[in-house]
Amino acid sequence: MALRGFAGTAALAAFLWLGLSGIDESAAQTPTPSAALLVFGVASVKLADTSRPSLPFRIGPDSLTITGWLKHLIMQAYEIKDYQVVGGPPWVQAESYEVAAKADAPSSPHEIRVMLQALLVDRFRLKLHRETKTMSGYVLSVDKGGAKLPPPKADAPPDSHGVIQMGGGEFWARGATMDTLAGALRLELGVPVVDGTKIEGHYNFKLKFEEENPELVEEPDDAAGPARLAPSGSIFTALHKLGLKLDPRKLPLEVFVIDSAERPSAN
Repeated sequence: MALRGFAGTAALAAFLWLGLSGIDESAAQTPTPSAALLVFGVASVKLADTSRPSLPFRIGPDSLTITGWLKHLIMQAYEIKDYQVVGGPPWVQAESYEVAAKADAPSSPHEIRVMLQALLVDRFRLKLHRETKTMSGYVLSVDKGGAKLPPPKADAPPDSHGVIQMGGGEFWARGATMDTLAGALRLELGVPVVDGTKIEGHYNFKLKFEEENPELVEEPDDAAGPARLAPSGSIFTALHKLGLKLDPRKLPLEVFVIDSAERPSAN
């Protein structure tokens, strides 16, 4: 595999609110009897008006608001990464929709996501199946000399994932977990990155790297051949300063395959 280059972060300054964890094993294509009862009392789904500010992603005690492609809605509904959603017609990652929904009673975040799953089936006629797919990527792990992270934040909420701001060859992390860092590296490198550090806690740190200065790294698809110059920049060197590294691997990952989907009808 030829690694994709950096995702233009020299021209990008974006905040990553990465609240996505691994696949929720309780989520299934066919709801269980108890899950089938979890539906929103009122829900609005419509094409996003690009002339207005987008609805922020927010799960309240009895409500949900989100703006995004159908692919993004699936990611939030099942708590999965973008590379774990594959297939479907082109519009599933080209047309943005606004979703505002309210439950009939206070509900947990997991229950709200199950309601979103049901909403996608009802309004988008979404049909999915799961399969395991082997992908080339990286495992974020601890370097030989051990981690060199600052002390973890003592006041971070335990269910928080923190935030990473990216731009101009820099990462600024505030209360970020290692899973959040792996997510930022995934966007930077354009391939799956999973957290294998087993480091818990929330951290503040800064990574600075030269996007225009590629270094010699062995590409995951060419592990048996000679190392080649990959357009990765010096993010690998920057990670060593934190006592971390990226190991190229073939990763067996569970993916959600979109079998079919339809544009939603008017509310």
